[in-house]
Amino acid sequence: MSLLTPLVKPLQIAINRYLAYDPEAPKQLQTMQNKVVKLSFEPLNICLYIVINPDGLDIVDELSEPADTTIIGSPLALAMMGIQESSVASLFSGEVRIEGDAELGADFQQFLKNIEVDWQEPLSELTGDVVAHQLGELVDSFHSWFQESSANDALNLAEYYREEKKLLPSIFEMEKFKQDVDAIRLSADRLEA
Repeated sequence: MSLLTPLVKPLQIAINRYLAYDPEAPKQLQTMQNKVVKLSFEPLNICLYIVINPDGLDIVDELSEPADTTIIGSPLALAMMGIQESSVASLFSGEVRIEGDAELGADFQQFLKNIEVDWQEPLSELTGDVVAHQLGELVDSFHSWFQESSANDALNLAEYYREEKKLLPSIFEMEKFKQDVDAIRLSADRLEA
């Protein structure tokens, strides 16, 4: 029994209730049915096993069978993996590693990113349809603004570090570097042959 054991069942119930409000979730889970994803929170030495079923996720902290894929990283990196627009960056930066079935790991990551909960449905049960719809519109407009603002901030920050501080290479410098690496690799292959 680990420290997480008392928290696992409430976590599973909360996640499955959350997923119940996404009409596309069962279809996405169907493609990964009966697969096991192990989440390993690296510095904490804590693992969670997620058994994927068409009607939800079973979450346990101990499992006798091996996982189909293991996703390893810090709690923050693993949380950001499902939120970031392009989580490929976290994979290539080394913050998150996938061991085992990489395709399943990528599918699971895409599933997390694609969750779109219709908050108006549960909210309408509490407040009524009109208020829920207006709140939903407000939340959607705030979400759109936040995504656009985040994207602009990221572009501005990258441009600042590239143009003003000269800490990041330009796109042209990156392309030239890639071409040089490819040329060296080709030369090494020729030399080896």
